[in-house]
Amino acid sequence: MSPTQLGLWPARVGWFLLPVLCGFGISQVLSERSDAVATTAEAGLWLGWFVGLVALLAPSTVSLTVIRILAPGVVLALGVGVVADGFDLSPAVVGAFGAAIVVTAVIGSAWTGDQMVNGSAYGPERRMALRPPAALLLGPLQLVWLLVAAGLMVGPLLIAADQLAVGIPVTVVGLLVAYLGAKSLHQLSRRWIVFVPAGFVLHDYFVLAESLLMTRKALATLGPLPLDKGELLDLTAGSPGVALLAELKQPTPLAIRAGRGNVQTMPAQRIVFTPSLPGALVKEARIRGIKISS
Repeated sequence: MSPTQLGLWPARVGWFLLPVLCGFGISQVLSERSDAVATTAEAGLWLGWFVGLVALLAPSTVSLTVIRILAPGVVLALGVGVVADGFDLSPAVVGAFGAAIVVTAVIGSAWTGDQMVNGSAYGPERRMALRPPAALLLGPLQLVWLLVAAGLMVGPLLIAADQLAVGIPVTVVGLLVAYLGAKSLHQLSRRWIVFVPAGFVLHDYFVLAESLLMTRKALATLGPLPLDKGELLDLTAGSPGVALLAELKQPTPLAIRAGRGNVQTMPAQRIVFTPSLPGALVKEARIRGIKISS
């Protein structure tokens, strides 16, 4: 059975078992902290775990953003605790690290993201995620996530450590930063291909000012990008992975984002994009009567 056939169950089971797999290691990391700090940290972790469980049980694009913010937070919390303890790595802490990393990897996988995005589909729709733009993968994405995590964690811990003069303003500013950062990260969850009865829509506001509907009547073929690429419009934003080519029977005007808020309209007949699961997308297209190129 493939990961796509298992759906969200690997992520759900891993997240459900996370307190058991990581609990003892986290307790050791918090053992040297004051009672107030340890209690606040444990309460925050339990709250995050509960919110993450709800997100996985009720899949949607919002739930995807929530769980992908929360999952690496366990690894970060363990890391901060280990550094504060002078890198005292007991077997329990190492095991907790391993479990947290594996669960985070499953939640960050393409098949989990694809299932979560499809949770927001309506009726006969089938939504399939797009891979993130290359410009965001190394640096900006991680920096925004760290700001969100710090915004949620630092202020309450300072208050618990009786640093009220610093903790209260840091909490207020941190919550604002976390909100803005999460809103920014959510834009990545809102990039998808959606199959509808008429054909499919490319919904990617990172490169398009307006969503693009490609009907079955207008589509000539859909399939892998050929070696002889020819003239085409690249909407992959440099995303790593297998790109697909949608070839239209006639040129269609597209509203392309040209940077700094500018929009450029241009005709295109051969359009390239990068789905998270190209094989599953081609299979879905074939089922819906779209001609697949070899």
